[in-house]
This record gives sequence, C-alpha cells and structure tokens, in this order.
Amino acid sequence: MINVFGHINPDSDAICTAVVTAHWLNATHREACAWRLGEANRETCFIFCEAGLPLPALSPPRAEGTEVWLVDFTEPAQGPDWLCHCNVTGIVDHHRLGGLATRLPPEVWIKPVGSSATVLWLLMSEAERNSLPPAFSVLLLGALLSDTVNLRSPTTTEDDIRTVTQLCVRSGVDRKSFARRLLSAKTDTGGLSPQTLIDKDLKGFIIAGTDVRISQVEVMDRSQLSALTEPLRASLSWLAGQTGAGLVVLMLTNITDNYSTLYFAGPALSQTGACSVPGMLSRKKQLLPWLETQLNECQE
Repeated sequence: MINVFGHINPDSDAICTAVVTAHWLNATHREACAWRLGEANRETCFIFCEAGLPLPALSPPRAEGTEVWLVDFTEPAQGPDWLCHCNVTGIVDHHRLGGLATRLPPEVWIKPVGSSATVLWLLMSEAERNSLPPAFSVLLLGALLSDTVNLRSPTTTEDDIRTVTQLCVRSGVDRKSFARRLLSAKTDTGGLSPQTLIDKDLKGFIIAGTDVRISQVEVMDRSQLSALTEPLRASLSWLAGQTGAGLVVLMLTNITDNYSTLYFAGPALSQTGACSVPGMLSRKKQLLPWLETQLNECQE
C-alpha cells in the first residue's frame, strides 16, 4: 500500500491533489490511499463539499519502511517527524527541491507551475483524464484556483490556464461562481484565534542556513484583521520562542489589492520592521527569494 499525503498544516493543494494522486495510482494498478496531515481549512472543506466527497482520514500508518508518495512538498521541515523512516517512492510538487533524501530513486514529477494539481493533470494521459470522475476534477480545479488565487498569482503559467479550462469542462463547474465562493471561504477569518490563523498555513524552510517558519494569511480586505494585528504579532513572537527558529514571518496578503504586509519575529532579522510589499502574493516565488537576499546580506 502506498500512502499519499501532502505537508503538515495542509492547504487545499496538499489535500485535494493527494486524493486525486491516490486515485490515479490505483487506476494504474498501484494500490494507494490518501491521507491528510492536519485539519482541513474552510476552503478545503468547501471544495470537498462541492465535489460531494469526504475528506481523507487524518494521519497515515507510521510503520518503518512504509511506502509513500509526497504531494506539494519536498522540504523535510514541512513533513512529519517520522518521514525519515518512510520509503519515499514518488513526488508530485511545484516547489523548489527542499533537501529530501530518499532510500531508492523515486518517481519525481516537479514542474514550475502554479499548483501540484496542475503537475498531476499534465502527468495524466488523455485516457486517464477522460476516465477521471467529475468529482475529482472539482478537487483539482479547487486546488489550482486556490494556489494561483484564481489565476492572478505570479506563479500562474499557460499550463495552469489551459488546465483550468479543461477541468471546468470536465467537471461542469462555472469558474466565475466557483472561484468567488472559493476565495470567500479561503479568506474567512471569522471566529479563528490569532494562533489558529498563524498555524493554518505555516511552513518551515532552511534559508541561507537559517531555520525559517512562514505563515501566510490571505484576506479580501485589510480591515478584516485590523483588530487582530497586535494579537497576531504576539502569537508570532510566541512561536519564535517556542520553536527556537531563527526567523518567523507572517505574510498578511490582501488578494484584492495585490500586496502583502510582512511581520517578523526571531533573532535573524531582529532589526527589520514590518513592511508592505506591493504586488507580493506568492510565498514561494516572491517572498522566499526576498528573504534569502535579506538573510544573506545580514550574514555578510
């Protein structure tokens, strides 16, 4: 049995694409089961509700040598602490290579596109696409539109645009209505504590030799979190102290006005104050290179 899962603190791409990857593996006569490594956020729950499918179960078996496929990550810091005991035999991702070591040569499918959902769709043959049930097309469509912010992120490619068009046809989904409701769920912060907001999309990286944790919170309107800015910053400082990370970053992204406000905690950039960066929507394509430059300059 192949266990398929995405990163901890999973987003829609990590869960939705893991489910469709497991379906694809089973269709190609490789027994597989999808899992999630954390609670599904409101947007992911919306996508599964639209697809009429149940969420995958929480946390796979952890036996030594378990065969796994990773979806949407290769950074060891973004996986469970028991990942090092697994046998990674496959990867579907759209991020940079993150230093993962494997026991044997795995199947690796990584492409610089807007989502892992796009990578999987491009990997499928035409016959496999034609046999994909509409509900699974909804999952891929939701994951793709989420990661590309409805094709507005700078990570969006022509492959993503073509894939969205094809998935809309195969799923029978009206993209305009679906995307509007998806982004509403994505940016719904009502009733969530500052720590929950930070934890729900928190990822770990090693950048310029520094242990870095980055949380991205996306909103439609900056006023959504005006009353929570200081509690969020306090939670950020608490997280830095608890983890011992050199740098913890909160990327507060306004997807309507296309900018991010960055807040920092930890010793690595202790002299850097909060700043707003116009046009910054992407953690992987924009924030990570920016942080690497800042950290390298501090070390010179």
